[in-house]
Amino acid sequence: QIGRIQKISKNEDGEIGIFYLDGKSYINNLKKNKKGSFLISLNKKYDPIEITPEKDFRTFGRVVG
Repeated sequence: QIGRIQKISKNEDGEIGIFYLDGKSYINNLKKNKKGSFLISLNKKYDPIEITPEKDFRTFGRVVG
């Protein structure tokens, strides 16, 4: 079964969402901690991607259901 997408402009820590970062789209887990904010791939072979203020970052929605 494929999950549904809920359109939102901001995801909370730990949610799986659809994101745009510097020209690329991702369906990843958003992780926020005292070190910063990161996109965490569900595929363990990919390293976390740090979200910094100078990067073009947008949230399109979150995966629900």
